[in-house]
Parts: sequence; C-alpha cells; structure tokens
Amino acid sequence: MQLVYSHKIVFTVILVCLGLKSVYAQPNLEQYDNRILHFGFTLSINNASIRADAKSAFLPTDSLLNVRQISFPGIGLGAITNLHLGNNLDIRLMFPVISFVQRNLIYEFPTRQKEVRIESAYCDASLLLKYKSDRRKNIRAYVIGGFRMSYDLASSVKQKRSYQAPVVSLVPLTYGYEGGFGLDIYFPYFKFSPEIKVCNSFGNAMHSDGYLYTNALERLSPSMLMFSLHFE
Repeated sequence: MQLVYSHKIVFTVILVCLGLKSVYAQPNLEQYDNRILHFGFTLSINNASIRADAKSAFLPTDSLLNVRQISFPGIGLGAITNLHLGNNLDIRLMFPVISFVQRNLIYEFPTRQKEVRIESAYCDASLLLKYKSDRRKNIRAYVIGGFRMSYDLASSVKQKRSYQAPVVSLVPLTYGYEGGFGLDIYFPYFKFSPEIKVCNSFGNAMHSDGYLYTNALERLSPSMLMFSLHFE
C-alpha cells in the first residue's frame, strides 16, 4: 500500500508541474466553460480517522484504560457530473464514488492491548456547490462544499462477535458534510483538477452490540482527509 501511495504522489507532482507550465501557454479549451453539463471521473487517496469518545463513567469501573485509533491510507474511484450555473458557480454531483478505508481501534488494558480493525468500502453520493475564481489563461482556483451520503458495502453489523473475537461496527448508512479547495487546469483535450477535501460525518456512527468494546464508548465519529485528481 505504501508503494502505491508513493507512486500516486510522484504522478500527482508531475501532473501539477505540467499543469502550472500550461498557465503560460496559449489558452486551451476556450469554450469548455460555456457548456452546461460536464462529465468526468475522479481518482483519490484518503486518510481516514475515527474519533472514539469513551464513556467517562465506564473507565473507572473496568480494567480498560484508554481507547485510541490508528489511521491508514486508502483509495477511491468515482464519477463526476457537473452542472454549469454561471461564470463562477457550478453544482457538482459525485456519484457513485467507491472509497476503501481502514481505521483501527486500540483498546488499552493494564497488561495487554486489543486491536480491532474497522474496514469499510463506501459507496458515496455528494452534492456540492463549487465557487470558482475568474479564469487566468489556463487555470482557475476554487472552493467547494456540500453534503454527502455514504453506504458501507462491507458493513460488519451482522458479523458474529464475542469477547474473544471483538467486532466494532459502524452503522451502514451515514450522512455528513465536506469542504475543500482545488485548481482547475485546462489542457488541450481535458481539464485536470487536483483537490484537497475534508469529509466529516453527522452524529454517532457506532452500532451498539452489547459487548464491552462498544459499551465502553459513547460515540464514534468518522472523518476523512481526501486528495483527489479529477479529470473532465
């Protein structure tokens, strides 16, 4: 996974350098922004995390000392539909977007630790408002934000569990919001957009199952930092 991650970073740096070079070239795709509807696809890498809030009344009465989390890099792939509203404003639908993420919880006891893996394969739908700067030759800056809905195709809610084989599950359907910024870079045959975005969920995403590993927690709040490459 780390090798793939490194290759994606190198690939991204090369594309961004080529894109910045195109700023000083002759204008590309001059009529592109006059079209009402655009389609494209996105490739992304993400770093998912999860906030685990332990019950304050639970810790003093049990041998559990602390709960912490470990983040892992993940990948994603999806489709883009973009509706042009004006020179500086678009509505963007990103659906379907499949994202693979992993976050582990570490339960610390006086003499041992227990690691619980939380893996998800999300099918996301995001409805976003995109505000763009004026175009300068072949480049625009933009900010983007809106709401998202995620369904976990790999949910472990129905998986068998016990004290010896703990499972911590998130509810399959979650809602949240996202916001970020990026650059639109116009090449002769397509538009390339590197983008950084933060995705957070609403409310408590934990599925309570009656076992120690969820009874010790007040809530679980997933979040994600995402770096995307959009091609339109």
